[in-house]
Amino acid sequence: MSKRFSPIVSFLLIFILVLSACGGGAEPTAEPVTSAPLAAVAVATPTVAPTAAPVAAAEMDLTAAVNDFMSTIPEGWMAVGSVDKLKEMMAASDMALIDVREASEYEAGHIAGAVNIPLRTLADNLDKIPTDKPVVVYCASGHRAAMALSSLGMLGYTNVKSFPASYKGWTEANEPVTTDVPAAMTYAVPEIGADLLAAVDGFLSTIAEGWYSVGTVEKLAEATDAGAVLIDVREVSEFADGAITGAVNIPIRTLIDNLDQIPTDKQVVLYCGSGHRAAISLAALQSLGYTNIRSFPPSYKGWAEAQAGVPAEIAEAMESDFAVVNAVDAALMEIPEGWLAVGSVDALTEMMANTDVALIDVREVSEYEDGHIAGAVNIPLRTLSQNLDKIPTDRPVVVYCASGFRAGMALSALDMLGYENVKAFPASYAGWTAADQPVTTDVPDAATYALPEIEPEMLAAVDEFLVNIAEGWYSVGAVEKMQGAMDAGAFLVDVREEAEYAKGYIGEAINLPLRSLAQHVDQIPTDKQVIVYCASGHRAALANAALHVMGYDNVRAFPASYNGWTAAGLPVTLP
Repeated sequence: MSKRFSPIVSFLLIFILVLSACGGGAEPTAEPVTSAPLAAVAVATPTVAPTAAPVAAAEMDLTAAVNDFMSTIPEGWMAVGSVDKLKEMMAASDMALIDVREASEYEAGHIAGAVNIPLRTLADNLDKIPTDKPVVVYCASGHRAAMALSSLGMLGYTNVKSFPASYKGWTEANEPVTTDVPAAMTYAVPEIGADLLAAVDGFLSTIAEGWYSVGTVEKLAEATDAGAVLIDVREVSEFADGAITGAVNIPIRTLIDNLDQIPTDKQVVLYCGSGHRAAISLAALQSLGYTNIRSFPPSYKGWAEAQAGVPAEIAEAMESDFAVVNAVDAALMEIPEGWLAVGSVDALTEMMANTDVALIDVREVSEYEDGHIAGAVNIPLRTLSQNLDKIPTDRPVVVYCASGFRAGMALSALDMLGYENVKAFPASYAGWTAADQPVTTDVPDAATYALPEIEPEMLAAVDEFLVNIAEGWYSVGAVEKMQGAMDAGAFLVDVREEAEYAKGYIGEAINLPLRSLAQHVDQIPTDKQVIVYCASGHRAALANAALHVMGYDNVRAFPASYNGWTAAGLPVTLP
């Protein structure tokens, strides 16, 4: 049975991200670890043999310090539970707002007065966080904010709460935002144990793309099918009312007292009522060295709504035996010479002069509004499959982005959907402007076109990939980051042709040429990070998209690729 949903399922399930804080009343501490009762949900409790926790005996003080925070979490779970409550706090007190999103997100708009400290840099900027007045942290949808709250709580900050609704909830309530940047104050940093600070900073500074999130109901199903262990960190009474099948209950306040119940040799996924407590727990366990931990932000509420909201016809589509891997293989095998690339600015200007070409700019709206190639229609990459009616099939189409990487993924997605008239412009906007070609801010009218016939399962798989693309676009962006990933044990796949590979390759990369990639997915591990590269990044972007559509969510691409590696003077391996 295919694990891919129909397009309707994608739209029903992908956006089930509950923004309010987790509910639940107080329960006594030191609650027992229990499995879901059959009266609530049919549950097969996994047999998890106690394993040695990754915290060495000499570091038990670190465990105790984390437990001091986790076991004393107050009622309300340190959450500002609504937009109105945040507005009341802002009006009534001298509070500090911390926006832990990436700088680019903050620059596009934020809550007035908020200071930007991206989550991965939080421990390096403690002097921007006061201890003598209320502090509220927020992000895009609450997940990162809860990890920030947990990190600061472990470091001894007792004045911090998070705003689970975060920026998305704030803007959906039509509250004002700004691009003005306030002056960041500096404050005395409280006394923090060196080992504790190092552990929390080690977690924060190395957070992977995707923020350790299993973001959709379908991805949770895939994780559990692959053997992931589910841990429900809600209170015993909540768990008794219903739980996700197979989950083990370890209430958040007792989590550190029950580390022997958490395996280290397989993926563990945490959930709660709506994601807030799960993210707090994720940060605590990751800081203690449990790098196999992920969280499921939709949590129980999202899961339950998904189970109740799937119509019969969609459930039938979910049982389809359509083979996504075979369809991807067919698309990859047919890629022609030139790799569907418009290879230079001159080649694109010639196309624009001599053909009725349609230009699609797949950058974010804010990037497009700052300037774009004349005539280009904006379809941000994550929305591509939802805007296929803006893409013609009867004339040339060229997609571009900022530097080519997103364009390559867009090309790959459209190619897998059967669009045979699409190419990418790898030089993209950066190359166009570097060549002093004209740009505009004028927005052309977007025409609409008939959709080609697309296999529903394929559309669902491509749509799931696109709408869930993580921040950073699944890119290992710099040579230094590539080196760090290799040092951490990343598995490298060189998707160039055999003749190119024979002249030298990076590290211990294996060679799986792009056109035959889907035929050799059995050589690609799923339990570690996989990085694909080519010569200059274009084929790597195509491969990255194809592998994600086939379910390999652990894959990233190295856009600088082989040329960037050698240009940096780094060594290569010869066969």
